[in-house]
Amino acid sequence: MSDTLARLDAFFGKWRERLCGHQAEVRFVARPLDALPGLHCACADSFVTSLGYQPIGANWELLDAEAAPDGARSAATALVEAFAHDMALPQQPWLGEGDAQAMAGDFLACFDPRTRQIVTNRMYFGWNPLTDAAIEWAFVAFDDTAIALLLATSGD
Repeated sequence: MSDTLARLDAFFGKWRERLCGHQAEVRFVARPLDALPGLHCACADSFVTSLGYQPIGANWELLDAEAAPDGARSAATALVEAFAHDMALPQQPWLGEGDAQAMAGDFLACFDPRTRQIVTNRMYFGWNPLTDAAIEWAFVAFDDTAIALLLATSGD
């Protein structure tokens, strides 16, 4: 098992109860990469289709894992937006801001910062669905050794 996979396993062990003990369904899948990842959208599509989800091609939004929370395309900010509040009822907390920030930091820290990439299926105008759920938010992150999907869905 690669260091990245070991860190991902520890991440989900730490956050499983908080992420899955909510109205949304959260799916977390990680596996090793057999070859260098290549183009971010092709890598994400290949991974999600292998799991039975729909590809979205160039509609994957490449996020910046190094950006400050107020930076353009900040991966940490996108993760906080996805998990701080209920997806269907945004006035209801899920993890809350502080815990969502901690979760985002823990997730991003699983990957080697030298080769880490993270994409989401959400853009400023909405999302590109991988599933038939009424609401979803997906993140695919990878480095040169492993890839992971963090997918939250609600109201299938």
